Amino acid sequence: MLDANKFDEKANSIYEAHKEEWEKLYDKKIIAIDIDANDFASVGDSLRDVGLEARKKRPGHRFFCA
Repeated sequence: MLDANKFDEKANSIYEAHKEEWEKLYDKKIIAIDIDANDFASVGDSLRDVGLEARKKRPGHRFFCA
């Protein structure tokens, strides 16, 4: 299991690797980054909805919302 600092570092690394693409595609949207799959799991306008969708699609995975 990742500690909080490693988790944040991994989430930031994934985001930075896809930043340009995701910011074009999902401008002003919230995305759930799947730390275990190294990509995003869901996107939307509501943090609650994005989190619920991500957990539904990928149970047991860890997510970071940005």
